[in-house]
Amino acid sequence: MVDELKPFGIEGKMSATGVSFEGEIKDAYQACLWSRCASKVFLVLKSGKFKDLDKLHFELQSFPWSAHLGLEQTFLISVTATKNPHLNTHFAALRVKDAVVDYFQELMEDRPNVAKEDPDLRFHVHISEHEYTLYLDLSGISLHKRGFRLDAGIAPIKENLAAALLYKSGWPEKARQQQHFLDPLCGAGTILIEAALMARDIAPGLFRQYFGFFKWKQHQAQIWQECVDAANVRAEAGDAFYVGKLHGVELSTRMIGITKINADRARVLKNMSFYNQPFQRFNKPVDFVSGLIVTNPPYGERLGDEDELKTTYAELGDWFKKDFKGYCAGVITSNEALGKSMGLKARKVNKFYNGALECLYLQFDIEDKYFVNRERLAQVKQTLDMAEYLADGGEDFKNRLSKNRKKFEKWAQLKNIECYRVYNSDLPEFNLAIDVYKDALVVQEFAAPKTIDPDKALVRMEKAMALIPLIYPEINSKQIYLKLRIRQKGAAQYEKVTDDKAYFKVQEGAALFWVNLSDYLDTGLFLDHRDVRLLIGRITQNKRFLNLFAYTGTASVHAAIGGATTTTTVDMSATYLTWADENFELNNLTTGTDHKLVQADVIKWLIDEVDFIEREPLMKQKESKYDVIFMDPPSFSNSKRMEGILDIQQDHMALIDHAMTLLDVEGVLIFSTNFRRFKLDAQILDSYNIENISLSTLPEDFARDPKIRQCYKIQEKK
Repeated sequence: MVDELKPFGIEGKMSATGVSFEGEIKDAYQACLWSRCASKVFLVLKSGKFKDLDKLHFELQSFPWSAHLGLEQTFLISVTATKNPHLNTHFAALRVKDAVVDYFQELMEDRPNVAKEDPDLRFHVHISEHEYTLYLDLSGISLHKRGFRLDAGIAPIKENLAAALLYKSGWPEKARQQQHFLDPLCGAGTILIEAALMARDIAPGLFRQYFGFFKWKQHQAQIWQECVDAANVRAEAGDAFYVGKLHGVELSTRMIGITKINADRARVLKNMSFYNQPFQRFNKPVDFVSGLIVTNPPYGERLGDEDELKTTYAELGDWFKKDFKGYCAGVITSNEALGKSMGLKARKVNKFYNGALECLYLQFDIEDKYFVNRERLAQVKQTLDMAEYLADGGEDFKNRLSKNRKKFEKWAQLKNIECYRVYNSDLPEFNLAIDVYKDALVVQEFAAPKTIDPDKALVRMEKAMALIPLIYPEINSKQIYLKLRIRQKGAAQYEKVTDDKAYFKVQEGAALFWVNLSDYLDTGLFLDHRDVRLLIGRITQNKRFLNLFAYTGTASVHAAIGGATTTTTVDMSATYLTWADENFELNNLTTGTDHKLVQADVIKWLIDEVDFIEREPLMKQKESKYDVIFMDPPSFSNSKRMEGILDIQQDHMALIDHAMTLLDVEGVLIFSTNFRRFKLDAQILDSYNIENISLSTLPEDFARDPKIRQCYKIQEKK
């Protein structure tokens, strides 16, 4: 949703429940008209402290309802609550409704009526533990109801979910490249039509006959019409631009008929082709040379039987392998076992909800290296009992993990640490890392080298995953997170892998942090930098601190807790800066004047800051400098948001020189890198006082891998 808002100059801020932004009424209209993923758009009318429903009624009775709602209009109140387990939201909605009625009775001796169906205005109140917020529902009915669908057929997928899947698979960019699209189990065509709307740049809200703001007293009809007119112009241009083909395969003649009607109503029937047959008999069109496949097969929740569906999923996987090597595909399912039946290893997995149903979106690169030998895997699973798990090194792994647990658990308690590495590829045949995060485990599997049989590597990993719970029986299996980490080469970049949003609090020294164990390869807390962060907390009292390539701002939080007068946290990612903001808030620290968060290309920001300082008079220069700088750049980055490419071996000298320009004469730069073959440039050694603090800041739980990172303390020569 954040990306959807950017073309309109709207800066959205992500949270656990959605996206918020500030702007003009036109911005809200654009969100309603153009968001393909949102369900609702709310306008904040009032917020305040929540004590009880009587106090809420009293406060809302004085709210100027007549500025939004007329006597002749109908309205409806809804209430949601979090962290209030004993609050009855139905009763709370009645109390809010009473506040509206009492306001009008006192002011006009009359009242507007409540309408449970099709009200003119919908108001929503959300109550948290100590606060409430009153909203006007600008969207009215859910935005996933586009307005063109007549009949969905059985087991539909919501349009906003279909759009989210397409975004995750990069369809807008593929469509701009005139690539084709295929849904081999298209049903009523929801995914197919959403793909066509995206390809033709058609606003999803153009077909709706009603929005929640149409009868709002402050609705500005002229501005709304300008938004609609502009959207129609874009739709005409998009219709002329996209010449790719969209293919739908469906066994049901009735479903194809429904899809054609809905597509025609959505103005996207052109360039669509339909095939009334099972996907197993569908032959790839000659012109389908590049494109995307996305589909929503039956899950076994509403349709079909799981055993029968396993055959369907297996045939779908075989069909992908046979006819679509080199293509990308996405399959959504609520049944993980069905997904595994396909015989393909997913490149990426995202978690979504189709209504209340939790689903996995499996993204595949259809290449030989991701093919799984189902028969061999089944044989392995049938024959492996616990004795076999313990054979061939399994018992050695179990004993080593047990020994490590006893050692590091006691050490972590003494150090007041809740997150630490308990196993770090101690045994070469079990090439994985295991990290403890309070009451959860993160298991990182390092990709096996080409010399290792992938089937053997898979069996060994399954063996490890079966043995880990024997050593940690108190940890629920759902709290053991498995990740595949491929060593970074060339342009390889880590990115989001799921959408579980499994955030929880952990402690490190005096600081508290949010970690996320599922959504990214990294968790928000680099454990090997723990002692560096603690060092920063000790040396920044009454100092000005700068954190470059700051990630989730954990070093900045330690500095602030340690008494830094100011902290400046710079990172290119809005996601990570939002995370950093929440880390500050978790420690009762307020970002803003004293603790700044800066979203910027760090290299460009450094250059601009150096240019600014060098233009300032000498007295002013000192005011703009820092006493402590921490810089932990990636080994390599070619992000689209960054100007140029960062290669730490080639670029570290320039980075260090720029950072030293921002450093006060008595200050210290702490420079760190995880590039294992890193060597400091000789000119840096000649220019500054350098102290290698790699080993002195290496935590005990990483002592088995002293090359995991290099860390230097750098100061001006005196």
